[in-house]
Amino acid sequence: MKNLSFLILALLSFNSFALDTEVKGFVALNTLTFEKVDHREQTLKMGIGTIDLKFYFNHEDFGAKIKLDLDGRLEESNNLYEEALITWNPQRDWKFSMGKGKIRFHQMSYGILESHYGDGGSILGTTHGLRDQDRKIMTEVAYGGYKKGFRNYFSIYADAAQPSATNNNVGYTTDNPTDPGKGNLVYSSEKEIDTKQDWGISNKFEFYPRRGFTVGIGGLYRDRDIDYNENWALDFSGKYKSGDWEIIWEYVYAYVSNNPNDRFAVEHQHEQLGQFQFLYQMTNITKFQFNTEFALVNTQQYNKDNLPNGIGNKSPNYGDKVETNNYKAEVGVLWKLAQRVNFKVGFLYERKYEWKAQASNNYIVGYEGFKDGWEIGSGINFWF
Repeated sequence: MKNLSFLILALLSFNSFALDTEVKGFVALNTLTFEKVDHREQTLKMGIGTIDLKFYFNHEDFGAKIKLDLDGRLEESNNLYEEALITWNPQRDWKFSMGKGKIRFHQMSYGILESHYGDGGSILGTTHGLRDQDRKIMTEVAYGGYKKGFRNYFSIYADAAQPSATNNNVGYTTDNPTDPGKGNLVYSSEKEIDTKQDWGISNKFEFYPRRGFTVGIGGLYRDRDIDYNENWALDFSGKYKSGDWEIIWEYVYAYVSNNPNDRFAVEHQHEQLGQFQFLYQMTNITKFQFNTEFALVNTQQYNKDNLPNGIGNKSPNYGDKVETNNYKAEVGVLWKLAQRVNFKVGFLYERKYEWKAQASNNYIVGYEGFKDGWEIGSGINFWF
């Protein structure tokens, strides 16, 4: 860590080769939040919510970006950097990127007290498998711009986190050495991957019909050898800003299937995620924000008595059908304390519904009921 910091500082101070450098960052502090969830004791929280630190290096038509994951698991190999990309702009409307980064698919606007569902922003917990598409080994080609009225992003990618192979009855390392079939797959972050084992493609098209108006449609497909089936998803999103108003929306439909020994194993899962948000500039320093989201998930678990190829006899795979629906609404006010600092207060309410049909009981319907949770809190956001 010290060597990396020294190298970055040296690069920032060295400009003999006309190397333009820039540092950007974001810190979100939870100053005080009161949280109450059904069947749990009420809590009072404060601390650091998010830390982002990005370094940009530009030289002629080439550039590089490094984003550090300071609030992640730094003890894991190759996990210090969340992004490490090299870009090339040979012409005005063309851009090529390669390295480790985030593919263009989601829009995912940040909420008030919690982040987007796709980034884990839930106090009750969601069960969807399609998350933020970051930490990918990727190659991206982008064409277009605002003057052309559109921009298209095409990516070939694979996940940097890969399961460790071994010679046991599962074929991969699990966290249960005495009986690998009943353990969870062990993953590690890699600098390079074998695309014969894991590969995907993604495309996002953004259309700009008028100033302040963006409409996007995205799709992705992923094929991983150890999974039961291929994964795919579609995304529809948009933003519109006019005067003091800004409206943001997004809808995602995804099909997810993974390995019987994954931590959250599903034979197949149909997922729908949606978001609607609007902001209103009340005064020069005061902004009102409203955010609402949903995550609707239909799951078919693996049946441990009838697993593909007989591999992965893991005890939690009961063959149940489960429907889990999450709904969330937030409202809050943001005050601009300085050019790059704002203070926010808000209220969040979330409801979760679960229904289960148990294979072990001849598919007798099991109603798990509703669970409610809410929080009221405040925070400070600082950009630099």
